[in-house]
Amino acid sequence: MGRFRVEVRFREDVAILQTHGYINNLGGEKIEERCEAVLREGYRKFIINLRHSAIINSIGVSILIGVIDRVQRARGLVCFSDLTVPTAEVFDLMGLTRHAPVFPTEEEAVRHALGGTA
Repeated sequence: MGRFRVEVRFREDVAILQTHGYINNLGGEKIEERCEAVLREGYRKFIINLRHSAIINSIGVSILIGVIDRVQRARGLVCFSDLTVPTAEVFDLMGLTRHAPVFPTEEEAVRHALGGTA
């Protein structure tokens, strides 16, 4: 499966985290670390693009729930984009979609985060 990695890009005041690989405990922890670092830089709007992460396990989901909680406590926003069908089903089943919006594309998530309509 290769090594998991997270790339961070910025668009205006939105941090976009692009994941690559299986999101398990190690992948989830890398996402969490990058979000914490970006929060310390002052960003409060996050999009986690999962286009290149076809698989996520329950530990990965639980870490993402922690990320959502941490960002919301900082009065921020987390959105997800580009989920595969199985990942979208896992998110829905585990209740993630009640706490963070999911968008079909990164562009729609960016519009939402910037205050536009999606």
